[in-house]
Amino acid sequence: MAIKNQLDALLQEKMDRKDFLKYAGGVVLAVIGVTGMVRMLLGSRSITGLGDGQTNGAKKSNGYGSSSYGK
Repeated sequence: MAIKNQLDALLQEKMDRKDFLKYAGGVVLAVIGVTGMVRMLLGSRSITGLGDGQTNGAKKSNGYGSSSYGK
């Protein structure tokens, strides 16, 4: 019930457009997270690049499709 009361209080608070945009931006950052936002802006899957064991362009595959039998 405490969250509902806080939400009701927030919805009753008067704010102008600038305050609303600040609040909405903070909520978006909290939901997505700072690292997610940076990844989205940079357009990459990894912030660190190739340092986490990935090879440049080569994909390792295991399982049924990796052998000549599966091709």
